[in-house]
Amino acid sequence: MRCRGKADCRPGQTDHGERGKRPRGDRLLVAAGQARCWLMRRGCGGAAVVLRAPGKPVTWGRAAAGPRHEKPFGRSGVNTSAPLDVALATERVLGWQTKLHRWTEQDEQKPFGDLFNLLCDHATLLVAWERVKRNRGSKTAGVDGQTRWHVEQRGVERVLGELRQSLRDGSYSPLPVREHEIPKRGSGKVRRLGIPALRDRIVQMATTLVLEPIWEAEFQPCSYGFRPNRRAQDAIEQVRFFINPPRSYEWAIEGDVEDCFGSIHQGLLMEQLRRRVTDKRVLGLVRQFLGAGIMRHGSLTATPSGTPQGAILSPLLANVALSVLDRRFEDAWNACTPHQRKWRMAKGHPSYRMIRYADDFVILVRGTKAQAQALKQQTAEFMREQMRLTLWPEKTHITHVDDGFDFLGFRIQRRPRGRIPVAYSFPSERSFRDIKHRIKELTGRSNIGLSLDELVHALNPILRGWTNYHRHAASKRCFSYLDHYLWWRVMLWLRKKHPRLTSKQIKRRYWGRRWTSPDGTRLYWPGQVPVTRYRYRGHRIPTPWATPEQSRATTRAEPRPARAAP
Repeated sequence: MRCRGKADCRPGQTDHGERGKRPRGDRLLVAAGQARCWLMRRGCGGAAVVLRAPGKPVTWGRAAAGPRHEKPFGRSGVNTSAPLDVALATERVLGWQTKLHRWTEQDEQKPFGDLFNLLCDHATLLVAWERVKRNRGSKTAGVDGQTRWHVEQRGVERVLGELRQSLRDGSYSPLPVREHEIPKRGSGKVRRLGIPALRDRIVQMATTLVLEPIWEAEFQPCSYGFRPNRRAQDAIEQVRFFINPPRSYEWAIEGDVEDCFGSIHQGLLMEQLRRRVTDKRVLGLVRQFLGAGIMRHGSLTATPSGTPQGAILSPLLANVALSVLDRRFEDAWNACTPHQRKWRMAKGHPSYRMIRYADDFVILVRGTKAQAQALKQQTAEFMREQMRLTLWPEKTHITHVDDGFDFLGFRIQRRPRGRIPVAYSFPSERSFRDIKHRIKELTGRSNIGLSLDELVHALNPILRGWTNYHRHAASKRCFSYLDHYLWWRVMLWLRKKHPRLTSKQIKRRYWGRRWTSPDGTRLYWPGQVPVTRYRYRGHRIPTPWATPEQSRATTRAEPRPARAAP
C-alpha cells in the first residue's frame, strides 16, 4: 500500500491512518513504500528499496544521478550551512520577527523560552553584520583594535562562523567597552560614550533583532525614543495635540533623568526582562554585556549599574527599564472612562498625560499649578523608590504653555490665533545657537587652508541635517536668517583666505557661480527648504512587523471618521 507522505513516516513504521488490520504479507510492501517516500523527502531522488530474505540486511539502492535539490533559506544538505544571500536572510529574519511580535500581542503573559537558537542562526548574524557594517561607527575600533576592514580581510563568513560556534559552545565572552569622553559645550561636563568591540556589536545587534519584536508589543504608545517607525516629530506633534483645544492642557512638567544610562539598576532591569524572556542563555548573554566593564584611561572599571551609552543594545534596555514609568501613567489614564474623567475634572481633580523620548519626558497637566507640583513630587518619589532613578533638578521645571518650554530641540508655546489659542513649535534658542556655532567653527581662521569645495562638503551635511529636522516647525523666518548668517560667514572666510582681493573681486570669482564647487556641488541654503507641517499620526504608527490595523491607539479610542467623497 502507498505511503501517504505523512511527516512522521519512517522506514519500518506502520501507517495507522487506515482502519482495520492489514494482511500480514503486505508488511514488506508497506515498509518498502514508506522507505521510498522517506528517501524522496530526504532529497535522494527515486531510490529503489531491495528487500532481502528474512535474516539478511536490507540494502539501499544508489540514487539516480540528477541535479541537487536546493534547500530552503540557502541551506545545504549537510549540517554545515552554505553562504546565505543578504536579501534571503533579511526575509527569513523578518518572518520569525513577525511571528514573535504577533504571539506577544495575542497573549500578554506569554513567556519566550527558546530564543537562543534564533540568536545564533546564521541568517540573524548575517543581518546583524550588515546593519553594523552600514553604520559609520564600524570604522571605529574597540579595545581589540578591529574594524570593518579587518573583518572583510579575514572573510565575513569565517568571522560569523567562529562567532556562531563560540556562542553555541558557551565560550563567547564580551570584551570591555572602550570609553570616549565628549565634552558638553557650555556646562563643563562630559558625556561618556562606550565603544564595544566589533564582534560584540554584531552579537548585540543579533540580540536586539530577537528581543525588539517582543518588547515593541509590550511598550506603551506614549514613548517615542529609539523605537522603529517613531520620530521626535511624532512626540512634538503629540504634545501639540494635547495643548490645542479641546484638550487644552495648560501646565508642562519638563523631566530629565539624571545620568539615565549610567544609573539604571541592573537587577530591576533583569527582572523586567524576565517578564517576557525566560531563556536563560539569552538572559545570561545580556548579563554578560552589562557586566563586561569599561576600559577607562587604560584601566578596567567594573560596571555594577547602568548600561554603556553608545552600545547597540543599550537603547532597548533603557526603554525596558523606563517602561515601568510609562505603564504607571497609561494605567492611570485607562483606569477611568471618558465620562469618569469629565466627572473628576468637574470635581477639581487634574488630568495628565506623559510623552517620553528616551530619558526626556514631558507631563502635561490640565489643572492648577499646585496639582502639577504635587504630580511632579509623586513622579520623583516613584522613580526613586521603584526604579532607583532620580530627576535632574536643573532640568526639571513646571512651565505654563503660554510661556513656552523646550523639548527635543524645539520651543513649544501656545499663542493666540484669532479667538482660539493654538500651540506652535519653533527651533529652540539653544538649537539655533548650536548650528551657528558649528558654522562659525568651520568658517574660522583655522580652516582657511581648505578649498571652497572642501568647505562646501563640510558645511552641507550639517546644514541639511539641522534644516530637515526643524522643517516641520514654524521656522521659515529662522531659515531666512540662517541664510543671511551663512552668507556673511562664508564671505568673511573668503576675505581671510584672499586678503589681497576686494569684496567685488571675491564676488566675481565665487558668487558668480553661486558658490558652487568644481564638481557641481552647491552650498546648501536653508532658506530654500520648504516648511511643511508634520502630519499627526496619533495611534496610526505601525510597527515593521504589524499592519496599521493591528497597531494600538495612543490618544483616541476610535479613529476619525472617513471624509465623504465630494
